[in-house]
Amino acid sequence: MSETTETVRSRSSLDGQTAVVTGASAGIGRAITEVFAADGANVVVCSRTLDDVEAVADEFANLPGDVEPVEADVTDRDDVAALAEATEEAFGGVDILVNNAGGGAGLMPLDEVGGDVWDDVVDVNLTGVYNVTHAFADALQAGDPSAVVNVASMAGEYGVEGMGPYSAAKGGVISLTRTLARDWADEDVRVNAVSPGFIATEKLRENFGYDAEIERGNADRKWGTPAEVADLVRFLASDAASFVDGQSVRITGTPNTYQTPDL
Repeated sequence: MSETTETVRSRSSLDGQTAVVTGASAGIGRAITEVFAADGANVVVCSRTLDDVEAVADEFANLPGDVEPVEADVTDRDDVAALAEATEEAFGGVDILVNNAGGGAGLMPLDEVGGDVWDDVVDVNLTGVYNVTHAFADALQAGDPSAVVNVASMAGEYGVEGMGPYSAAKGGVISLTRTLARDWADEDVRVNAVSPGFIATEKLRENFGYDAEIERGNADRKWGTPAEVADLVRFLASDAASFVDGQSVRITGTPNTYQTPDL
């Protein structure tokens, strides 16, 4: 049977599906919400502050998909259970889960990282992924099919000096992604991750004092945009990525080339 325009487009569409996006109040999570809702997906968005995700829902109220704000801290399992219940009540199930919530603690060598800092960073970046994915496990496996996309980081791929807790946690997310892909393959749940490099979110722009406009069509650059990460997440969540499973897809622009050291 030959492909038609309609069938080709339908594979990459999220229209009518239900997605949950954590950490959706700003940056990459907000961009993912916009792209999903613009494509017709219903999106449950959460953050630790309800006002923040209510503002996102209001901003995107004119898009085809409905955006439902829920207050939830991914490190709090009671909050996460309530998030799963709210999703069920609003839309009757879930097709796509995007684990985006996360954050770092600044740059410091490991010997200066206190136990509380380590616990906080690992809790939000790694344990939070477990908490949310575990809470939605039954709903995802009831889908036909379903997809999970975890937002990791290049820090988790190769480690970053002064970012021990964050690098370790994101490395754990990448490993957990591969494991879940194997665990849930028979249930038609695909699990992938994206590993962004430098993305010009509001927070990183402020931290680095970077205010330049980014030319999306220019491949020769060091910074990406939240919308570019959102486009990749949308692909991985769609049926167009039906043979992509257990992968961590790097989104970094042109890769750094290896330089032979001077001897």
